Amino acid sequence: MTEQWTSALSFSSFSVPFRPDGTPAETDPRRSIEDIAMRWQAHSSHGATAGWASDTALRKAAAPAPHGALVNRVVEIHGLAGSIGEQLTLAWAAEQDAQRFQSPQIERPADHLETTLAAQRMAVRALCEMSTHFLLGAVHSLANLVLRVLLCDAQAAALINAEKQNRSAKGFEPASSRKGAWPTFSPTAELWSRVLPTAARASGLGAHEILVTRLLSLQQDPRFDALDARRGMDYHRHRPQSLDHRSPSSGIVSTDTATGTSIMRMPSARTDSRSDEQAVHRICTDALTCVGEVLDDIEPLIAEALSACHLAWRPGTVRS
Repeated sequence: MTEQWTSALSFSSFSVPFRPDGTPAETDPRRSIEDIAMRWQAHSSHGATAGWASDTALRKAAAPAPHGALVNRVVEIHGLAGSIGEQLTLAWAAEQDAQRFQSPQIERPADHLETTLAAQRMAVRALCEMSTHFLLGAVHSLANLVLRVLLCDAQAAALINAEKQNRSAKGFEPASSRKGAWPTFSPTAELWSRVLPTAARASGLGAHEILVTRLLSLQQDPRFDALDARRGMDYHRHRPQSLDHRSPSSGIVSTDTATGTSIMRMPSARTDSRSDEQAVHRICTDALTCVGEVLDDIEPLIAEALSACHLAWRPGTVRS
């Protein structure tokens, strides 16, 4: 008997699936995530006014001139915050659609049901991966935002820029497009786990130390570790296929090194356990919660750290 299975599948859109009455399926709206994302997006609209407020505060505090680089840094930080908010919004939206594709409420025509279900499983994984892509972008941007807050203090900046690994950043000047000026945040990267805490202590500012401590708690969070590990598999190794296939990762030939005998097997089509769309969805939702929590916690800490340098997070939040 010839074995039959679906070996290739394409669908033309990530459009939201509908219920029989033509309305989208209900979801867990995760409003807290959406609210945080919208709030962070709004920070970019305050960049220029926060820059003006920072210049005024620096003059009032008799900080060494010129102030242009610090003012531009404040504007850059606000722009980063806005982009983080947008990335979180996109991650949230993709996860909402991933829920809809799994909903028992949506219409599933009896004709070609097996193929429809396979396409929906593929869509769920793709949408969750899209969500995690934006989440990782938000996390990398957040880490670089915290780095730039520390660079607002001269002593912390001197220590950070003295590190050999940061020389290609050329001082992390505001609006830099140098690749070295945007280091990757990961569970093991020493820039974040060693250099930033040392720089925060060198600043002598408690607000900087508290800010870095919260960022490091994200670096050590198992939910972020799971997100980073999944990304590593999908981007750098063998992303598992959603459909059943006959190309097992272990191959089909095994060799006994003692006898030199090789055995070749013809496997049946099977599903790769790593392609489980529900497992990928759990990683996605855990990461959404994790990133939402850190953004909610870290927002007032940024305000305090900037204020300690006579700089504004929002107009009216700077010490004179």
